[in-house]
Amino acid sequence: MHGPMGESSYTKEVSNSIKYIQSNTPVKDSLYEHAAEYFKEADDLIAKKSLLTLKVKDARQNLTEASAKDKSKLTTKLHDAEYLLNEENKIQKAAQQKRQQRVYQLCESILKLSEGSNYEETQTDSAKTLGTLLLLSPHEGVKLPDFHQKLKPMYKAVLALRLLDKLLAEKMIMNNYILQKYNHDERYSEEDDDISLFQRDVCLPIILVALIQDIGLQHPAAQLILKGPDGDLDEYRVLENDNRIALLKINYQQSLNYLVHGLGLVSYRGNSREEKKLFDENEKDRMLFARSLLTDSVKPKTIEGNLLKIPQIYASVVFSTKKESNLNNLPKATLVLEKATQMKSINADITQHFIGIVGHFPQGFGITYIPKDRENQDLERYEYAIVFALNPKNPFVPICRTATRHLTFNSVGKRIEVPIENNLYFASTRKKFSTISPERLQAILRKLCSNFEERKNLDLIPSHWNPYSYFCFIKFQNLWKKSKQ
Repeated sequence: MHGPMGESSYTKEVSNSIKYIQSNTPVKDSLYEHAAEYFKEADDLIAKKSLLTLKVKDARQNLTEASAKDKSKLTTKLHDAEYLLNEENKIQKAAQQKRQQRVYQLCESILKLSEGSNYEETQTDSAKTLGTLLLLSPHEGVKLPDFHQKLKPMYKAVLALRLLDKLLAEKMIMNNYILQKYNHDERYSEEDDDISLFQRDVCLPIILVALIQDIGLQHPAAQLILKGPDGDLDEYRVLENDNRIALLKINYQQSLNYLVHGLGLVSYRGNSREEKKLFDENEKDRMLFARSLLTDSVKPKTIEGNLLKIPQIYASVVFSTKKESNLNNLPKATLVLEKATQMKSINADITQHFIGIVGHFPQGFGITYIPKDRENQDLERYEYAIVFALNPKNPFVPICRTATRHLTFNSVGKRIEVPIENNLYFASTRKKFSTISPERLQAILRKLCSNFEERKNLDLIPSHWNPYSYFCFIKFQNLWKKSKQ
């Protein structure tokens, strides 16, 4: 009916990024799997390195104090000890570089998926990434909490970048590192397959920290709290206060540990001493910036700490890990943010800028609306649309792509703005529509829903719709292509 189901090339790229962040595979090549392996071995590796270092120190001391006849034998012992320490350093460095390579490849992929060659392209690309992530979720099923947990890191990363650009435009950024790297005319790369210096030194660290913000939960001590000694507890249950506080501390400490030690500084590759010096200094600055982002995101005291904290709170509602996921709650994510500003957990002005970017209806949310005729009069039916653009003029008026026309699904929808008085999410609009007969409303449902089982649980006047099944067809996955107005 709607052509083949599956994933378009872009949807596949997004899906692959999710898998590279967190998955359960025999090859264990995802970021979170790498972290789990690191946390299991970290203490033993540190102890091994400390022991070998101590042996080198003792061997040097013994050589210094040795008589002439023993020096040859003790020199050999020192060389052996130094060799073993050097080999262990190489092994640990190689493992660290493998982790670095995976995470920075992943960060760059996310950057290229969500940013274009200029501001306008970037807004479209980011809306596309955010919308695709939401549309990949069925919003039901026993495995939903686990899937939502995997979707969050990438979602937060893209939102943090868009908030960064907004705050730069509003001249609210005070961080010297960001300001030194920022040049409006060189914000994006001129080369299609390259990234700018700003993207490398500012955007990639922001993406990185968004990805590893909760990676400390992979630590065995955190897993013990989440899953219990037998591994059979529901990790998404509501924790008792003592366990919750302990978990937050472990997550923060171990996420920081993974950033500083598990990943560490990228090494210079080349032969120039001067280039190496500049590269190493830049890497130290980049690490300090990433570290400050992670540290300040816990309880933001600076403007930059909000770059991650606000998207984190927002994503926790959009991709809820509660057993019962209710699509109707998604537009309430911004209300949760506003409540957090009242608690002074996040900055109120920055929160309003963030809401100005995303609006009250998330990218990919299914809007049910009343269309108008040529005389601008409401028709006696509703149609489906999907939120697909950022930066609405009014946060309550989402910019959408129509998914149906005359109650028939189509792949070349129009770009429309749905005002409050035509958006069935609002109770006042549903009340206005309630004069239509139940028979007529049943007829609409029969057209829009393929089977009775799907229809029987839906309201006759739906406040929203779930576009997941629609998005499963490849022909419907490019909502962001240009269309006739």
